[in-house]
Amino acid sequence: MKSMFLTGRRSLTRKVFLLAMLFCLTALLGWSRLDAEEKHPAAKVTPSPASAPRNEKPAPHPASAQEESEALDKALEVSSNDPQALIRSLEEFLVRFPSSTRREQVLRTIYRLALQANDPRKAAATAEKLLELSPDDPDLLSALVDLLGRQNDAASRQKAIGYATRFIAHAEKLAVEPKPPDVSEEKWSEMGALLRATAYFVRGKVYAKSGDSEKAIADDEASLAAYPSAPVAEHLGDMAAKRGETDRAIDAYATAFAFPDKAPDPPRRDLLRKKLGSAYVSKYQSEKGLGDLILARCDELVRSLKSRLAARTRPNVGVPDPLEFVLQRLDGSEVKLADYRGKIAVLDFWATWCGPCRLEGQLLERVMEAFRQNPAVAFLAVNVDEDRAVVPDFVKEEKWATPVVYAQGLDQLLGVRALPTVLILDPEGRVAFRQTGLDPTSFAQTVEKKVREALAQSSSPAPASR
Repeated sequence: MKSMFLTGRRSLTRKVFLLAMLFCLTALLGWSRLDAEEKHPAAKVTPSPASAPRNEKPAPHPASAQEESEALDKALEVSSNDPQALIRSLEEFLVRFPSSTRREQVLRTIYRLALQANDPRKAAATAEKLLELSPDDPDLLSALVDLLGRQNDAASRQKAIGYATRFIAHAEKLAVEPKPPDVSEEKWSEMGALLRATAYFVRGKVYAKSGDSEKAIADDEASLAAYPSAPVAEHLGDMAAKRGETDRAIDAYATAFAFPDKAPDPPRRDLLRKKLGSAYVSKYQSEKGLGDLILARCDELVRSLKSRLAARTRPNVGVPDPLEFVLQRLDGSEVKLADYRGKIAVLDFWATWCGPCRLEGQLLERVMEAFRQNPAVAFLAVNVDEDRAVVPDFVKEEKWATPVVYAQGLDQLLGVRALPTVLILDPEGRVAFRQTGLDPTSFAQTVEKKVREALAQSSSPAPASR
């Protein structure tokens, strides 16, 4: 359980991606169970005068860091097989230490436990406390909309609408904020559109549950305008059908059914087909012309979503061998790593925003010079910038002689987690050496030594089989 406290707050970019993914899957939130290694054995919590009910005043004297740490350890000794008991134990800790520096971490743990225990009221109450600490947290805002919207009372749904409206305001504000330096304009724009679409959709769903179909339709249309998707189009069709707006329902269902889906769900498509057919027949008394409508809508969506669909088709997806990757030079021409099979390949992963990468690139050229006459060694400077527009000018300014290529997923395949990172691949594409970070005093000497070792190893005769 203690490991749960090691998880820090995610960056805004990661939050947006998470919400976008959940939005496209039509699920607002996803929570995983505690890993087995995080669970503590069952143990009784030793009663303490300070472990008081919520309405009892905290201890009058300030607690020491050691007292707080010991109290938290004792609170966590309660078996996580009984999440309600563990929640109570952690809440008692917060009553005893209301100013704890670990307050947010403890609250997040209670929040996760409440979700696991299927206790939406406790989860919502805890999320509201967390929101006081992070007022613009999109994860918490969307979670509160979902948790409160699931409760069948008007007051909870009204609160859900309020949080959804805050979520929308946050998403609209984000749209005018400057992008982070490591994200391209295109990607930043797409992420913002996804967040706005999600925000409007979650509020629209609450309006629908509250019986306000007119406002639900308005939010669904705002969501589709920001970032079209099949789930929102289907929801819009459902709302329109309930209001007897047959033309709007047919249009929305046709969009949902014809939407180019990366991973179609056959049962969902069957249901959509029935909804579309029913609405169409109610207006035209037969399905004559329905096929033409679907084909026309499909063509329309492919045209309007061309750039978005192209982004889905990423190069090298599913390729398991680095020597099967095809990379791209700055001028757009291809580099096939298959051409390096049988050679020693030195790959320097870098980005324009990485300060040490600039120096490592210069030092790498010293190493490359030492092997200039050796055709069995190849060097590549592999760029991982999301915004490629800034790369050519950077390379021109640095005047690098090392060939520069774009990573196109090679960094993920080879597990590059930080920059700069240099890898040496042997003739079979296996990683013979890896170094993350830069020590300027030893970098060139170390890499040259490792290249020579890899050359010697590759030229050694294979041991005779017995």
